[in-house]
Amino acid sequence: MQSTDTRSALVDLIKSESERVKEYVNSLPAEALDLPTPCPSWNVGEVIAHLDWFAETYGGMMERGLRGDLSPTKGFPAPDVLRGEEIHELYSQAAITLRRSLGENLFSAFNDRYDWLNDMLQGIGLDDWDKPCYHTRQLRTVESFIPTIFTELAVHEWDIRSALEPSRSLSPVCVPILIDRIPNKTRPWSVDFPTEPISQEPIRYRFELTGPGARLFDLVVEDNIAHLAPDGDAAATVPFRCDTDIFALLMWERISLESAKASGFLTEER
Repeated sequence: MQSTDTRSALVDLIKSESERVKEYVNSLPAEALDLPTPCPSWNVGEVIAHLDWFAETYGGMMERGLRGDLSPTKGFPAPDVLRGEEIHELYSQAAITLRRSLGENLFSAFNDRYDWLNDMLQGIGLDDWDKPCYHTRQLRTVESFIPTIFTELAVHEWDIRSALEPSRSLSPVCVPILIDRIPNKTRPWSVDFPTEPISQEPIRYRFELTGPGARLFDLVVEDNIAHLAPDGDAAATVPFRCDTDIFALLMWERISLESAKASGFLTEER
């Protein structure tokens, strides 16, 4: 559990980051909303609608948990009924449906929902952070939603901006939080590592990171499945060096290993 000062700082940071994203989103011309994004399911308008839906849905999970209500969100099943792909499809279609229903009210709805979310977060009391809340996967604490909120804002802001501004970087204040989340990511890694092993032994890709939140990550590929391993406990097969925001974009599948190498964002340290 975070200290009181740390939680307060994180809540303030969510407010400042969401205000910054709101300002950018509200500056977009109407024609930008139909542009494709690196998030393959959605165009720019649908990414904005997803962020709106996320604030309402996940904020609602937190708000009900704070009241002691652990019932599923309306239209959602009990925890741990849906599997990963089913959850992805539910979320994907929700954004597309909401984008269509909001029409010209997309921006105003986005603004109102994040105003509401920030007010709710600011009102969380000292004894409230460990209260359980409903979630599609399992019950989780109020506090555990905070890194998820950062992730949604940071990654989907990048989706929106990169549709209009090539080579856009992640928000640097969010990068350390994304890096801290990587060991807890549970879905299989689908980063484009070689499909054919270069040897019969497991391949250890070592990423030496620089920049905000810098640390060392080892990814081991065995039978074409990649998983995190304790860093530094064995020799690296392929050592890489890159900034933390590039590694985060790799792990959230927004850029490929080959494109990062080709652009000079990632270097192989032979």
